[in-house]
Amino acid sequence: MASYKVLIVDDEADIIEISKDVFDSEGHQAVVATCAVDALEILAKDPAFDIIISDSNMPNLTGVEFFYKVKEMFAGDHPNFFLSTGDFSLKRDELIAQGMSGVILKPYDVDNLVDYIIKNHTRLEAA
Repeated sequence: MASYKVLIVDDEADIIEISKDVFDSEGHQAVVATCAVDALEILAKDPAFDIIISDSNMPNLTGVEFFYKVKEMFAGDHPNFFLSTGDFSLKRDELIAQGMSGVILKPYDVDNLVDYIIKNHTRLEAA
């Protein structure tokens, strides 16, 4: 199985810790940020990420706002970006049409999340 560099962005420490542990245990390199502003700084220093997973409801920048900043930063050729949210009112189809790779509804099982992300990343990479 391929190994991917994953940026996990969430303001909940327990979600970050569990997600990082599971991605790392599956042979991927997980880097974490507790807010989108920190994540943008990480990406500015090291843009070589394959996948970004971001919470939608965070201070300073929402996950959707962060997605548009990433899209701008990478001039449209950005890493696969997955948004995790408990907000069922988000317009998933519009976000995907704008280049988002997927929207993951909370609550979710982290093991299933990793499988979903890797499966869809691989599918998108082959397209």
